Amino acid sequence: MQSGIRILAALGIVLLAACGRTPEPGVLIDGRRIPVIDMHLHTGTWELTPPGFRKRLSDRVPTGFKWTMGLFVDYNLRGETIIGQLDSAGISAGGLFAVYSPATTGVAGNEFVAGEIATVPGRFYGFASLRVDDWNNNSAAELARLEAGVQLPGMHGIKVAHGHQQFRFDDRRFDGIYEICGRLGKPAYLHTGTSPNPGTRTEAPYADPAYLEGAIQAFPDCIFIIGHSGYDSHNKALTFTDSAIALAGRYSNVYLEPGALGAERADALRADYLRRIKAGGVIDKLIYGSDGPQFPGYVKSHLQAFVAGMQEAGYTAEEIEQILSGNFLRVFKLPPIQLGDTK
Repeated sequence: MQSGIRILAALGIVLLAACGRTPEPGVLIDGRRIPVIDMHLHTGTWELTPPGFRKRLSDRVPTGFKWTMGLFVDYNLRGETIIGQLDSAGISAGGLFAVYSPATTGVAGNEFVAGEIATVPGRFYGFASLRVDDWNNNSAAELARLEAGVQLPGMHGIKVAHGHQQFRFDDRRFDGIYEICGRLGKPAYLHTGTSPNPGTRTEAPYADPAYLEGAIQAFPDCIFIIGHSGYDSHNKALTFTDSAIALAGRYSNVYLEPGALGAERADALRADYLRRIKAGGVIDKLIYGSDGPQFPGYVKSHLQAFVAGMQEAGYTAEEIEQILSGNFLRVFKLPPIQLGDTK
């Protein structure tokens, strides 16, 4: 009940704030502004959200307001609305994910994502995806869908979610995904760890990135970005994070992303997570992302909590800048962000 009231209140605040002054871009660290890219953002529609996920979202809202959920989701996940969240947090740009998880979190097709990117040129980096639920019959068509998708305007990478899409990390039938990644130079973001979303597989072969090692070795030209760094969100634990860090330390083509580890749900884990990243020597492999927009204000609160955690853990300004934007720009071969040019 409290989370639902917070969502409604936050939405009202965001709508009022839309008429106000936009903060300066970047975060202020040691007297200078550091640019931020949030590589992990979702778009979509209520119509293409499956019943189980609809129920989970609606359960956060008081009974008398459940009828508003379709309107809220469609508004909250629009490209222009997400940009409003980025602006309120001082974030210069974001990664926007296509999704083909019809049984768990829904569908946001490659063409749909490209359309949202086009509404706010220069602010989103798109990630294309594909369906895998009838792979034995449709693999060739789906790989063609992916290859066409990553070449749409604004697309820079690939996104798959084994747990949501219900295929194992070590199932080599899906190697064609990583072949496209390497051949076209489009880094692949892979959801790892668990999720509280209904229908998501939580067993180790769908959650522990250690099961990806065979594919990582077989496709050295493919950059693997281990989403959530193996965060076991279902159990609120860092169950698979050491596996993720070990892979990033062992292989030059493996990177990490901390989506949802700046959320309130992960408050008790954040300091330990950041300590493990530093101890593992993989700060230069960590690419910032939030898993937003979720609810109004989430993108900003996630960033603030994560930056505060890095500062408390003794990260230097240079290390913080690497994580917040430098590593992303390097991996995706993009020019530096000039903060004065983001307005």
